[in-house]
Amino acid sequence: MPRSKKRKHHHDYKPSPNAEKAKKNRSAVLIAIIFCGIIGMGIAFFAFDNALWMLAGAAIGAVVGYFAGKQLDRSFSKR
Repeated sequence: MPRSKKRKHHHDYKPSPNAEKAKKNRSAVLIAIIFCGIIGMGIAFFAFDNALWMLAGAAIGAVVGYFAGKQLDRSFSKR
């Protein structure tokens, strides 16, 4: 069946090469820092019952959470 020359032809949509792709920034680092910081503060509270030790426990827990979150991101990105 012949095509009409007046009818517009359909073209596939191609985004421009300069267009940025939408990237979902889902990182486990922040959640792991908060979770491990609270756990560290809780352990220090029950072990020493002192505000200085609670801050130290939260800081150590945050450092552990940072490295745990980085490891989670690295392991889930290797799909």
